[in-house]
Amino acid sequence: MASTLDPTTDKLSKLGFKGDFASSAPNLQKNLHLLSPEQIELAKILLEMGQSHLFENWAEPGAGDEEKKGFFDQVARLNSSYPGGLASYLETARGLLADSKAGKNPFDGFTPSVPTGEHLTFGDDNFINFEEAGVKEARKAAFVLVAGGLGERLGYNGIKVALPSRNHYRNMFLAAVHRFYIGSSGCQL
Repeated sequence: MASTLDPTTDKLSKLGFKGDFASSAPNLQKNLHLLSPEQIELAKILLEMGQSHLFENWAEPGAGDEEKKGFFDQVARLNSSYPGGLASYLETARGLLADSKAGKNPFDGFTPSVPTGEHLTFGDDNFINFEEAGVKEARKAAFVLVAGGLGERLGYNGIKVALPSRNHYRNMFLAAVHRFYIGSSGCQL
């Protein structure tokens, strides 16, 4: 006997969801047929955690479908990469926001201090000794470059590694790192 349920309701019932789980987010409900079972599970978590507002401006099916799937790709990455998953992330965020609103300072009880160190004068014997030790150790060091898109939040329209480094030559950050690596490794180009 053929199912009398619409395809979305039929799909949800096979996944163990009641058809009304998305009733608080009608725009999501209209688009459920686009989502994989894993994405539907993530939608359920979001709705259970009070995040129905995320779906308020979703377009009708057929409009922006790739963006909707992309949204859930991001949510899936967050869910798999954050300890405890999406629910833990939302609980932590709510706790931090509540503490901030209440004026709680997470650093209460800590006293900042300036670490002790060396005072160096450029060019003297002590400076040269530390410089030589630093160059020797730098050969064993790993360096991390900033990554992850453009620098719009920094007020810059290019890629972050093209930001000017703070030096008197006004070179790109990436060029400065390259020059340092070549200089400290003894490589010749």
